[in-house]
Amino acid sequence: MRRIEPMTAPAPARVADDEIFALTDLGQSQIKDAKTSLSSAALKVLVLIDGRSNVKQLMNGMPVLSPAEVRENLGMLLAGGHIRSTKSSDADLTYIDPGDFFKTIGKPVRLAPGATLTGNAEALAGLSSLREEGYFVSIAHRSNVPDKPAETRRVALVVDDDADVGNLLEIFLRGENFEVIVAHNKAEVLDALRRPTPPDLALLDVQLPDVDGFHILSRMRQHPLLKTTGIIMLTASATRADVLKGLHFGADGYVTKPFNFEVLMKAVRTVLGLAEPDTWR
Repeated sequence: MRRIEPMTAPAPARVADDEIFALTDLGQSQIKDAKTSLSSAALKVLVLIDGRSNVKQLMNGMPVLSPAEVRENLGMLLAGGHIRSTKSSDADLTYIDPGDFFKTIGKPVRLAPGATLTGNAEALAGLSSLREEGYFVSIAHRSNVPDKPAETRRVALVVDDDADVGNLLEIFLRGENFEVIVAHNKAEVLDALRRPTPPDLALLDVQLPDVDGFHILSRMRQHPLLKTTGIIMLTASATRADVLKGLHFGADGYVTKPFNFEVLMKAVRTVLGLAEPDTWR
């Protein structure tokens, strides 16, 4: 009997310091289709590919991964067909990054209170779209939330200061068999998180009146009872810097507003490990 060898990921490709990459259609699908098969580190690198910054600039300007990690993940993305070099077959590129039309700014994303822009000249010349507006993504990967029977009613925490958005999400999520708690500010978030049963899912806005959504994300990931909660950032904060910050602090997904509800639910199902409706309803 012929032995069937297990499938393995392709070996990382070699990348040169001066190489510039752009997303392929496969790469675009990883950040636009509300589901990704990439590791957290690979996703952090993928969201910074702008078709302008070379490998050395990406390595020097990336605030949350070491240069070696950036290079390794670029090699894996290249080998996996998620990115391609702009040196080869430029005519075949179908992706035009909106970052090309924004002013060059530099390193880094602000990951701690009081952080300031730093970096050498090459880093500051690259990562041109780190703070680009209008960078719309819908990405999600499976969280560490424990599995539950398919018929179990899960608890969702919606954190948004817009009452209309909160009410709309509550209606939709209740229709998907979720118990929904809506919080509009810091006090209401704390009340919701003090409940005896922690939420299975949290949809977090970033811009709240008295607390930063990234701070809530960070604190939840540090808490023993909340660190496995599936968390999706659902926000109008649509710069690469914000997406990178959300991934760095442990978000399982990042969906930018305005959003399509079906796309959001695809991200929710991915994070919670739920089957699509035609197989689990």
